[in-house]
Amino acid sequence: MLAITSRCELVGVGIASFSNSLLLYMLTFKATSSYGSYRRLMLSYTIVEIMYTFFNKICGMMAHSTETSFVVFNVYQGYVSRSLAPIFLLGFCAIYYTLITLLVVHFIYRYIVICDSAKLKYFDGGYLLCWVFGCAACGISMVTVKYFAFPQKERLTNELRDDFSQYYNLTMEEVVYNGPNYYNCDENGKCEISLVDWITMIIFCCGLMFSVIIMFCCGYFCCMKLEKNKLNASHHTVQLQKQLMIALIIQSLIPITLMYIPILILFVTPMIRIAAGPYVNIAIATVAIYPPVDQFAIIYVIKDFRTAVKNFFKRGTKSGTSPSSAVLTTKKKAWHHLLN
Repeated sequence: MLAITSRCELVGVGIASFSNSLLLYMLTFKATSSYGSYRRLMLSYTIVEIMYTFFNKICGMMAHSTETSFVVFNVYQGYVSRSLAPIFLLGFCAIYYTLITLLVVHFIYRYIVICDSAKLKYFDGGYLLCWVFGCAACGISMVTVKYFAFPQKERLTNELRDDFSQYYNLTMEEVVYNGPNYYNCDENGKCEISLVDWITMIIFCCGLMFSVIIMFCCGYFCCMKLEKNKLNASHHTVQLQKQLMIALIIQSLIPITLMYIPILILFVTPMIRIAAGPYVNIAIATVAIYPPVDQFAIIYVIKDFRTAVKNFFKRGTKSGTSPSSAVLTTKKKAWHHLLN
């Protein structure tokens, strides 16, 4: 499982570097003025996603789950004291929370554009920076809470020793970890709830669920408004708004599938006394492959970007077109016309 996770992180970095660079190029040179502040918001999101990808690889985060707790961990390199080492481990978590909060801001922006355009001024200039830095502040605050709420405890360390030796061939002195211990159990198997850990993780779970609810509500009201505006808006405006809306829906379904659901499973399974062991690293693997999947989907959905990519490849094959392929070329053009 650790090998699979590591490979996913490596593949994610490689492909995401290309997809994010491509999207940055599209946003810089192919996005028209009609995109408005959305272009700058997407640029911010893409930059954060680039940071997300590299933090994921640099941190080398892995996970383990028992019936009473889960931890994220990596190999302790000894660069700093053990008390400070979790800060570097949790750096990726800060980018994770920043990214999903910024995704919620995307939905709020689309809602304002379609349903209450008078408030668009709150996404211009300095206001947009406030949104972006506000998302970063949310990520940093969540990680700060995790750092102080879930310190490495002797009891938990001793409970994890056998598992880490069996599954990873590691001693607890070789790793640094962070995570909640939902139940404190004695030698007789009698367990008590760790109230601080439960409250903290319930807040985190509610935060994730609340962000999904906001995205769903904003998306629903935007779709309803677009249907009403069809008769009054220009065809180009309606088509552009629909493309951006579809892109945003895809941009939410992908993280829900690859980031929200796996991480929620990681959070919840120990609460209901299910030990997933090393298999919770599936969640870490899906988190690693999220960025390239997300960006390629956006490039495909937005027609201006999709057309730019198609034209690039057409230029590369144009010189190789022969008379014998004229019929095939005509058929391709016909299909292209139908699809667009």
